[in-house]
Amino acid sequence: MSDELRSQVIAAARQLFMARGYDAVGMREIAQAVGKQPVQVYRLALSKSDILAEVIIALNEDQIAQVPVLLRRIKARALPERISAYLRELYALDIASLPIRSVGAAYGWMWSPVHEARVMRQVLQLVQPVADWLLAAGLDDIPARCMGLWSLYYVGYRQAVIHGGSADDCLNSIRPSLHYFLQPAHGVAQATP
Repeated sequence: MSDELRSQVIAAARQLFMARGYDAVGMREIAQAVGKQPVQVYRLALSKSDILAEVIIALNEDQIAQVPVLLRRIKARALPERISAYLRELYALDIASLPIRSVGAAYGWMWSPVHEARVMRQVLQLVQPVADWLLAAGLDDIPARCMGLWSLYYVGYRQAVIHGGSADDCLNSIRPSLHYFLQPAHGVAQATP
């Protein structure tokens, strides 16, 4: 029963967070949405930030499932355009879930290490097409480039969260920096003591 209730709580919270925003929804409303008393929901040992983490993980799974469809829509051959097209598609998906995504980073600091590890595994799945393209292009240090690109992705996402921007606005805000991560390394200067 607790697994079923847990799933119901996550699904109800997702709907409530999308409709009313994370901050406007309390544990009482989540419990009411599944026809339970708050104490019954608290027995699941989920804080509100844990529930948000579970909702984010579910959103990520939805995005991961859509990656093959996104990749089929990308027609660009050149590396910068291909990666830009992919990031634009991801921005569109994230913007569709803006009421939840916009608070994910803020409350992510409160997630358990288990939730954080799950999210990081999902990030690696979402970044995998980019890693494959970078490798095929003969670039080096793929993990570092992917980490930089993913961090840059979230800088661009601020255009949607703070300014109400579109997927194109998000992408355009990071284009100059995006190209930096796609350049071959020209030697690394060593620091002198």
